[in-house]
Amino acid sequence: MARLSSRWLLWRLPALVGAAAALVFATGFWLALKGTLGEPIGEPPPLPVSPKALPRRGGERFLLVLGDSLARGTGDESGRGWATDVFDAFRRRGPARMANLGVNGAESQDVRAVVATPNVRTLAASADLILVSSGGNDLSHALPRDLRSPAGAVASVEKARDAYTANLRAILKDLREANPRCPIYVIGLYDPFGMQGPEGRLGRSVILSWNNLAQETALGFEDVHVVPTFDLFDGRPDRLAVDRFHPNRKGYALIAERVVELLPEQ
Repeated sequence: MARLSSRWLLWRLPALVGAAAALVFATGFWLALKGTLGEPIGEPPPLPVSPKALPRRGGERFLLVLGDSLARGTGDESGRGWATDVFDAFRRRGPARMANLGVNGAESQDVRAVVATPNVRTLAASADLILVSSGGNDLSHALPRDLRSPAGAVASVEKARDAYTANLRAILKDLREANPRCPIYVIGLYDPFGMQGPEGRLGRSVILSWNNLAQETALGFEDVHVVPTFDLFDGRPDRLAVDRFHPNRKGYALIAERVVELLPEQ
């Protein structure tokens, strides 16, 4: 009988211990939910607060420009760039001001970081029109200097493409959350290299695929548009600056004309 009791205890002891542990855990969890085990550590995070628009001055409208060297107008011998041209057209419709936050060399991840800052979200909330130029540096920086490994080049470009798509979606999401109504225009990519032969056709195909991704991403947001620029520079090296990468005065003027054509009649 004693042997049976010992054997029964050995078999049942783990189950008893497990049941007791489960009971203690359940009791502790319930007490924690009820707040009887002490005060919670810290306060719950505050709900997101929409940024407040800046006060208007005399009914003026506000143009916000974000992005890379194309937003800055690099390569334009006049120093204007398409942003200033668009602003002039914007200003002809009434009092207006502009903030140009373009940065030379910025990739989409850099633009995304800028847009996420509280100051820029406040500017976005105040904007009547937002222009974004991003993606060209992502693609050009992804191209390896040593092109003797086509597979490596393809992998690098695909990785950059996926990052660009994710960053563009985040940029538009942040801008749309800050300002649910104002139109947003994303400047499309063009081919600055003008290469001939199979390599040139492949390069143009890659750029067009990135533009298609931008279009698809823009479709997920209200009143977001991609401004096509590929046709403006295809086979037209005379519209490029001396660095054969950025537009010159004529190239920037044509981009601005394309943007203005798409602006709503207001």
